[in-house]
Amino acid sequence: MIRRLILIVILIVGLAASALVAVQRFKVESRNRAVDIVIDYNEVAQIVAGSGMSPVDVLRRLKTVGVTGVAVTEQTVRDLIANGSVVPYGEQSFVVSNRVVSRVTNRLRTILANGQDRVKSTPVTMANSYLTIHEDLPTDYIEGLPVGFSEQALEQVRSAGLEVVGRLVNYAGATPRAINAIISDTRALGIRKVVFMGDQVLGYRGATKATALAIGRHDLLFGRVEFAKQKGELDIAKRVPDRTLVVHSITQNEMPTLDAVSIAERFRKAVRERGVRVVYVRLLKTASGDLVRANTDYISLIAKDIRAAGYTIGSSHSLHEVTVPTHLRVLVGFGVGAGAILLLLTIVDLSTAAFIFWTIAALIICAGLPIVGDTGSKAVALLSALVFPTLAAVVAVRSAPQSPTPAQAVLMRALGRLFAAVVIAVAGGVLIVGLLSSRVYMLRIDQFAGIKVAHVVPIFLLALFFAGDVAWSSDTWDEQKKKLFSSLKNLATNPVLIWQAIGLIVVLAIVGLMVVRSGNEAGLNVSTFELKVRAILDRVMFVRPRTKEFLVGYPALVLGIAFALRGRRRWAAPLIVLGSIGLVSVLNTFCHIHTPLAVSALRSLNGLVAGGAIGLIVYTVLGNLPGRENKPS
Repeated sequence: MIRRLILIVILIVGLAASALVAVQRFKVESRNRAVDIVIDYNEVAQIVAGSGMSPVDVLRRLKTVGVTGVAVTEQTVRDLIANGSVVPYGEQSFVVSNRVVSRVTNRLRTILANGQDRVKSTPVTMANSYLTIHEDLPTDYIEGLPVGFSEQALEQVRSAGLEVVGRLVNYAGATPRAINAIISDTRALGIRKVVFMGDQVLGYRGATKATALAIGRHDLLFGRVEFAKQKGELDIAKRVPDRTLVVHSITQNEMPTLDAVSIAERFRKAVRERGVRVVYVRLLKTASGDLVRANTDYISLIAKDIRAAGYTIGSSHSLHEVTVPTHLRVLVGFGVGAGAILLLLTIVDLSTAAFIFWTIAALIICAGLPIVGDTGSKAVALLSALVFPTLAAVVAVRSAPQSPTPAQAVLMRALGRLFAAVVIAVAGGVLIVGLLSSRVYMLRIDQFAGIKVAHVVPIFLLALFFAGDVAWSSDTWDEQKKKLFSSLKNLATNPVLIWQAIGLIVVLAIVGLMVVRSGNEAGLNVSTFELKVRAILDRVMFVRPRTKEFLVGYPALVLGIAFALRGRRRWAAPLIVLGSIGLVSVLNTFCHIHTPLAVSALRSLNGLVAGGAIGLIVYTVLGNLPGRENKPS
């Protein structure tokens, strides 16, 4: 008892340190509430064409409903050829409108090797100039080169009182010198936020370091589009996390499949749950007679949903760092080490010498690894994710009778033990918060490592402990080892009943589905029906609880604990193993450092309430369950 008390005190100290980290993180999250609504200039131009309104008037209308910025893409030589500003004139030569000749000439001189000597422009008429590139370059390459932003587009956006978001284009052969010049020119135009165009960032590949340095040097903010997987974007984000904004956009291919309500819901969730601070909105291209009105209503709905989630519409800013002294991480590590030894003591009775040795070893390792760096912190965080759900499930059935026994108030006691088990699992999640809360994790530049391992191993350990009959009470190492091998041998030699085989298949299917759908980018698509159910739960409960908690894990735990309290171990064990899915899930909620703490806490609470209620209903309805309260065993 004294041993456990010592470990619990150490665990509480670790949790207190984690709470201090959580408070700092909560303050950072609370100060980062402004969200940009950005639209694309080229899409605005398409709406303008059929509206009879000027671009500035359309932009002003859109501003009144929430638009804060307009993305303007760098023009390429090909774009200027398409709009008639540049006309090819023989090999390596062009006739260029004097409206853009200065910009085009200067940019080509900047980005081409020895451009000052090789790019020449000569006025031909009052309207045009003759531009020659004295270098043998493929026509396709020249036409793909970026030559700056349309002056007209910049002027129209600013006249409407909106911020310009620059979309920079990458090109083959971008040198550090040219990259710095491009970003310097961009900043000189008053552009502070950039989102790179296409599937790669400026400087990919080989010069992303130069891009990151230039972003920092010229005080720009870099918009990282989530799920887009632009080549080189992660390298830039790692180098300038203090200048990184998370952007969410819906692809052109997806737009026709979604209605305005679904789109608004998607943006709201991205902002509230994934730290998105720039929503890049594709405009509607409907058959409406009034496209401007249709799009103002649509953007108004998006802005309304974002505000309803507790955020403001305005110019976004970079996320501040969560300042955590090293000694706090050390104390958090102590908490994880104490939890690991507590789990060990629930299975094995250690001698005094063994207890001292393993406790000191666990505390030194778990407190020392975070000092080493992020890899060490990740390792201790993974250990926490393995230990605490396992500990929670074992503790939930401690002191359960060995044989069928009449018991009083089983349901209420089962709900109480469910609550205690969830608290233990959440404690492991809180320790992970203390270990990993920092800007790079909050922006998903770095992530919790081992998410699939953390889903599978606790369930496997519990299956082993219960199958080996060592989970119900602790004993010496020799006795537990003997009991484990004996039980597993008996299990292996006994014939498998049909219901047991079916139950095993069901459990394996659920665990497999859970693993496939774990992480931030699940390997299995969610059905349309489930998406609709999720949306309803989000609206009703503000934050949707995880399905595997309230529909599977917690109801199974309620039943399993109830059976255990009545001494029905044969029924209880598989239900506890199945129910541990909920405990693994609730801890995993706190591994998503990019999700605000308030959202994670509310999601966990909603899951517990809903899951406990379903478990209560199932237990009550199934009045003929073995060991029911109104029939003595």
